[in-house]
Amino acid sequence: MQIAGDNVRCIIDLENGGRLASLIAFDRELLVTKDAKFNIQQWGSYPMVPYAGRVRRGKFIFDSKAHELEISLAPHAIHGTVLDRAFSVIDSSHQSVTMKIDLGERFGFAGSVQQTISINKDTIDFVLTLSTDAERMPGQVGWHPWFARPCRIETDFAQMYVRDSDGIPSGEVVSPPAGPYDDCFTGARKSPRIIFDESITVQIDSDCSHWVVYDQPEHAICVEPQSGPPDGFNLAPLVITRDKPLSRFMRFTVTK
Repeated sequence: MQIAGDNVRCIIDLENGGRLASLIAFDRELLVTKDAKFNIQQWGSYPMVPYAGRVRRGKFIFDSKAHELEISLAPHAIHGTVLDRAFSVIDSSHQSVTMKIDLGERFGFAGSVQQTISINKDTIDFVLTLSTDAERMPGQVGWHPWFARPCRIETDFAQMYVRDSDGIPSGEVVSPPAGPYDDCFTGARKSPRIIFDESITVQIDSDCSHWVVYDQPEHAICVEPQSGPPDGFNLAPLVITRDKPLSRFMRFTVTK
């Protein structure tokens, strides 16, 4: 389905994780689109729920009980349980869509996530709300946009997590060195910006506390707001209850 603003239009792929399959601004495609050489994790812009980034070896402990997740990028679990499944539409218009999906049997906790994507002029807003019917469950949300090169990135973060031999944050933080990156940051001093052709800019705002920047590929740049760091179920677990869902937003402000 498609929603549109003044100079921006989005194609939403409900079947493949409720993701943006296309984001065209001022007649330019800004996202990596579906291609036979890319797997389900490597195109569009998709929600990461109920965990974002890697979970080390797919294992974590919650309320003194050991849990194991499906290994989706060996040897780790990655990016949640909804990115390859179909969302159901709750409400829609020419400028907005609200959709929902359960977390599936692969997670082991009963819950669901609702996502709303809306456009106002040339601003796109995304809201994720993770809920549960259980007394308690761990949770995390985030988004994984793949911006198509040629483009460049501007960021300013106070801290960066140190990655260990598994490529996962150890918990230690340092001042960010020069890139390129496949790293998690905190303390955003300004909103990240992606600049295309030195003319179109996407400013990314979010109430998420953590940001993963992945700008090593030659074809793409990823800027991923997350409610916690990779391996958050082990490093900084958030607890969701019936009365306390987890909700976060992401905003793309597109200018030329």
